[in-house]
Amino acid sequence: AALSQRAVAYEQSKNYTAALADLSTVLTKYPKAREREATLQLKALILGQQENAKGMVETFRQLLREFPKSSVAAQAHYYIGKAAFEAKDYKTALTALNTARQLNKEQYYNLASLRIILCQFYLKDRPALTKEVNNFMAESRNGGMNVPPEVLEWLGIEYYNEKNFQAAEKYLGALRKIENPGSVKPDFLFYLGDAATKLKNSAEAEEAFAKYLQTSKDPAGKAKVLLALGAVKISAHKPDEAQKIAEEIMRLQPEGRVNAEARLLAGEVQLERGNFDDAGKAFKGVALLYDDPAVTPRALDKAALAYRQAGKMEEADRLSRELRERYPNYAGG
Repeated sequence: AALSQRAVAYEQSKNYTAALADLSTVLTKYPKAREREATLQLKALILGQQENAKGMVETFRQLLREFPKSSVAAQAHYYIGKAAFEAKDYKTALTALNTARQLNKEQYYNLASLRIILCQFYLKDRPALTKEVNNFMAESRNGGMNVPPEVLEWLGIEYYNEKNFQAAEKYLGALRKIENPGSVKPDFLFYLGDAATKLKNSAEAEEAFAKYLQTSKDPAGKAKVLLALGAVKISAHKPDEAQKIAEEIMRLQPEGRVNAEARLLAGEVQLERGNFDDAGKAFKGVALLYDDPAVTPRALDKAALAYRQAGKMEEADRLSRELRERYPNYAGG
């Protein structure tokens, strides 16, 4: 007992070598000592302080073998799991960390869960990772703000690429709320905005696109996002805001396909205002300026529809005919 007490005193004064010498003596000379469990625990923790992960793990494993019902079993499993995680042995880490949080949820749930999430992320085990992140988001008070940003980004974009926009919005939306997402580039905001648009959640889409525009330095990316934001503004019946966006894109991209798309957006603004004749002129202008199979047939189609709404049937029919002759395979869009 005296040796154990002296070891504790050495440990408190950070004289780890002397503490370990006393603890080893107690373990070797007095194998039946009452404080053997506490001695093994202290020895393991000191080895951990000395960054001797191998020694720490061996000592904690010995403690669990000798005292399977130990009151510090959760701590032992946690540190075994943490060491395995740091050594990139993710499968061993998963088992130990899961045991730790099951034995002592209050103390180890958050600590173990974050490492479990990262293990599954590094193993690219998407089903298990999805389940783990969902549970963690439900359990944590701030709805997953502590989930590592790169995990939320990976899950969100994986689901976006599968057209599971609801799941994409969930994870990318959580990522958007993280103040400093580290190395995550703002591109995820485009995917979030697009997923929200597809789900008809225009408020989320507007916020995501607006945040992208504040943070991105890429002019081509900005123009693409402005186009998407313009479409959201039209759906939300905000033609004045959409017009400003169309003008900004034309300034950013004075020519080319993006400029053509901005001109189409300007036509949509006139449609939204009920100015069908002006909308027809805007769309027809794009068809005259550009010969691009990705833009021109849409411009002709939109111009014909606008003139029809304006009551100018002759012009509408002429444009429809031109569309059929120039682009016989165009199916609308």
